[in-house]
Amino acid sequence: MPKLERLQKIIANRGAVSRRAAERLIEQGRVKVNGEVITEMGYKASIDVVIEINGQEIVSDNQKYYFLFNKPRLVLTTMDDPKGRRTVAEYFEDIPARVYPVGRLDYDVSGLLIMTNDGDFANFVMHPRYEFFKTYQAMCHGSVTKYQINKLLKGVTIDEDYFTKAIDAKMANYNKEKNISIVEITIAEGRKHHVKKMLAAAEIDLAKLMRTKIEFLEIDDLQVGEFRELKAHEVKQFYGIYNATKRKDDL
Repeated sequence: MPKLERLQKIIANRGAVSRRAAERLIEQGRVKVNGEVITEMGYKASIDVVIEINGQEIVSDNQKYYFLFNKPRLVLTTMDDPKGRRTVAEYFEDIPARVYPVGRLDYDVSGLLIMTNDGDFANFVMHPRYEFFKTYQAMCHGSVTKYQINKLLKGVTIDEDYFTKAIDAKMANYNKEKNISIVEITIAEGRKHHVKKMLAAAEIDLAKLMRTKIEFLEIDDLQVGEFRELKAHEVKQFYGIYNATKRKDDL
């Protein structure tokens, strides 16, 4: 007799969604087993049954997914939160694989985040030796001066003794009526609260922060809370950037 497991456990084990998310999908009547809609929470099935979520068959973890996500503010870059706060996982519950964030983006920071179920790719992009560029737009109180921008470019000290400087920094806009500046800054490092600390070290009063670019991937018309699938050539391009940089350094 084949081994029987609870349906939500089978779904989670296949890497589709978390068990808790699977339970919600079952309750909502969005899960089929061998073509039959299942809403019973205690339903058990053989581990090799055909399962569909929203009409799409759950694929194995062998199929890789890559998404560019415009994370909203006040959403955690984690798959679960014991305090019940919103997480990025909630936006990917309909994806037939359990994707997770590449790197982190602070709770109160919006903007671009890569989501994937490809561990090798995630580790490659996050590895500090490759130093992929990330660009942010900072909404700041007051008029930011050229002197402050130059401090970001020449370098500032954060975390008491860590010297760091921007790859690029510039004033993108200043609203005289609201007395608000928009500063664009690009870095190649990723310490905790890195950009926030750099701005503070340059005595720039930050109001809101948004990541607008990861290397060649730009926010464009991707709305807050939306995501798009990365094209195959975009995934390959990350490896190409590192290889090109490595070749240049070896000359």
